[in-house]
Amino acid sequence: MSYDDSAHTLMATANWQAMDKLSLTFGIAYSMAKSEIEDVFFVSDPHTAGDRMDAATPWKGTYDLANTNDMEAYSDLEYNTLDFNIEALYSIASNIDLTVKYLLTNVDDQENYVYGDESGLYHSLRAWITYRF
Repeated sequence: MSYDDSAHTLMATANWQAMDKLSLTFGIAYSMAKSEIEDVFFVSDPHTAGDRMDAATPWKGTYDLANTNDMEAYSDLEYNTLDFNIEALYSIASNIDLTVKYLLTNVDDQENYVYGDESGLYHSLRAWITYRF
C-alpha cells in the first residue's frame, strides 16, 4: 500500500501603520492539496469469515481486512483553498491592545468523494484584547 500526499501554499502579507495607535495587516494565501491511497491489498483472514464462535470471542461478524481492498477507488482527495484576511490592531493603552481579525476562505473541492462536495465559503470574525504585564 502506498499513500501519497502533497500540499503547496503561496502566501503574501502586507503591513501598514495607519496611525500611531492603529496598524493593519492584509494577507492572501492560495493552497493546493492532494492525497491518495494506491496498491491496497490485504489477504482474507479466515478467522473473520463469520464462522468463529466461542466463549472467548462471542462476536460472529464478517469483518475482514480484504473488504478494504477497493478503498483506492474512492480515496483520491484534491482541493484548493483561497484565503483572504485582514487584521486591525489598536493600542488602547501602552500595555493594552484590541485586535480584530476577519478571515474569508473559499474551498474548491475537486473530487467530492468521501463527504460529497465540500466546496464553499467560510467566514470567521475574531476579536481579542491583549494585556501585557
